[in-house]
Amino acid sequence: MKKEKSEETAIVLRNDVYQSNPLIQARKKFDLMGLRIFMLGLRGLNPHFSEKDKYFDAEFKEMFIPTSKLTEIFGNTKYLAELKPACKKLFDAIVEFNYADGGFTLYHLFRRLKYIENDGLYLRFEEELRPYILDLFQARGYTRINVEYLFKLSSPYAVRLLELLLQYQNITEFKELMEIKRKLTIEELRFALDVPESAYSDRIDNFRKYVLDDPIKEINTRTPYIVRYETVKEGRNVVAFEFIMDTCKVPNELPEGYVPKFSHDALKALCALGFTDRVARAIFSKCHDAADCFSRINRAQAVLARSKKPVKNKLGFLRKAIEEDWQVNREESSEQEFEKKEMPPKKRKAARKREAVMEEDRVDDSMTPLGEIFKPKKDEQTEDSVPTKPRQINIGRKKFAYTLAETFMKAIRNNRNIAGIKEILREDYNLTIEKFVEGCTKHGL
Repeated sequence: MKKEKSEETAIVLRNDVYQSNPLIQARKKFDLMGLRIFMLGLRGLNPHFSEKDKYFDAEFKEMFIPTSKLTEIFGNTKYLAELKPACKKLFDAIVEFNYADGGFTLYHLFRRLKYIENDGLYLRFEEELRPYILDLFQARGYTRINVEYLFKLSSPYAVRLLELLLQYQNITEFKELMEIKRKLTIEELRFALDVPESAYSDRIDNFRKYVLDDPIKEINTRTPYIVRYETVKEGRNVVAFEFIMDTCKVPNELPEGYVPKFSHDALKALCALGFTDRVARAIFSKCHDAADCFSRINRAQAVLARSKKPVKNKLGFLRKAIEEDWQVNREESSEQEFEKKEMPPKKRKAARKREAVMEEDRVDDSMTPLGEIFKPKKDEQTEDSVPTKPRQINIGRKKFAYTLAETFMKAIRNNRNIAGIKEILREDYNLTIEKFVEGCTKHGL
């Protein structure tokens, strides 16, 4: 057959693919080779995400993937022997949508699949699939997946399970914890993973081994995701599985061509956590580069968010977590080591209270702009001209460390930690907050 197109007219294969959430949950009746051809088709689409989009595919076009690109994607030419039977199966395969009222809808995926030797593969999606993969602004949510991870997997169950878990990746709580959770019943898994009702029905152990354990092992070894699960029982019977997938090791997604710079980005992020410039640079020296620093910050914040016990010294916790690059699998032991080293003696109860207030005053959940952090205040002088501060000041009949009084006043002005400060002043100094502010004002604080 005569060649129809040259490699110059081949589609651009994008790294990310998009599917509507109903399609993610649908039953796809095709094997691994069919899944990969389907993903190749998705890589060539430019979906319509919102009504404000200016550049998108208005309709399905026939896509062309040259033979050289197919060989590069599949790694060798052995796929050529499997391509024709795989395309025949895929052309006859269906996508099944089930509804709560017992209804269902069946779709074919492709209108046309054609391969020309020494030329390439031509494919065109069925028009009925527009709401699910092209006109996504009409869909009830959609999921973006990096196809690189899917192509590393050799089990169809692993591919489908990863898709189902990534459907929940944009839930705010899961993004902050860098951990995705999803509960799926055995019936939902059989449907979405296309496991026949008769398969592994005799023993739940066999279902777990071949449908869950082996695919999960492949996900954990071949992708940056770490998946585990727990069984959910009704009486003595397993009825569902609670999946937990850690995303801490997934590289940060940055805009194309963007290279993070330490002076403008990593330093800003560290200082916004509450670290001084000197400490921020010391922490950065433990990182490989700016991108690594951002990854460590995200992991450290996730570990802090997951902490089962309240952390008083948040800055110390974050610094240690970033410098040592705490990972998810050592989260609990790392917290215990930190608490053990930082545990003050009982006799220093008052000092512990003061430290907690000071640390909370320095740590702010909001990301303060770098310029604001280093911008000198109007009432402050430069380091060279600052006169020596007194070590102590008298307020009423009590003596205060100057730095402590200064910290308390900053917190009071910013309306932070008022309750804690009042308690310390009352119990340790027998002062009201009004008397304390009046005394500090006399000393120029």
